[in-house]
Amino acid sequence: MKSALILLASCLALAACQRGSGENSPPVENKPEPAAEAPAPAPPKPDDEVGFRGFGPAHFGDGEAAVRLAWGRPLKASGSEPAACLQLFPDPLPHQGFGTSFMLVDGRFARFDVDEDLYPAPGGGRVGSTAQELLQRYAGRIEQMPHKYVEGAKYLIVRAPQGDAKLIFEVSPQGKAQRWRVGLPPAVDYVEGCS
Repeated sequence: MKSALILLASCLALAACQRGSGENSPPVENKPEPAAEAPAPAPPKPDDEVGFRGFGPAHFGDGEAAVRLAWGRPLKASGSEPAACLQLFPDPLPHQGFGTSFMLVDGRFARFDVDEDLYPAPGGGRVGSTAQELLQRYAGRIEQMPHKYVEGAKYLIVRAPQGDAKLIFEVSPQGKAQRWRVGLPPAVDYVEGCS
């Protein structure tokens, strides 16, 4: 697509030069093209698992290189104590929120967070799902807790069918999932991330 646009721009420029070769031709104005927006992150391939084991080929317990390879695009590191807790965010960030972030604790992949409806959580819940939809979808495996900071908001916590991993939805006072995260304790329970 990009090469087609470059080819089209080249043809138009060449045509303008040929048209403007006479003495009475108006000058051709060269305006810079607007900068293209960074492409949105591609969702994982259908054969990759986004779930209780990790993100695509990066499994919980893997190192930073595996996470960066699984994401496949630039990531920016952030954290108050990077040796102990480090978060990786898309670079550049989306227009709103952070998109998908990855947490490493003591150098090992421990959790990932999602605040956009790019792909489903394990079991099919999504950003934008209602609390009622999530309670039905994960019936028998879900518990509720009040949000630590937002009155009327809550956490819906789903335990993995096997192992220690958890899926946590943050639900707004209006009853919609605003974000979700999956990971291993204690990292998945850190409300403030690596702050």
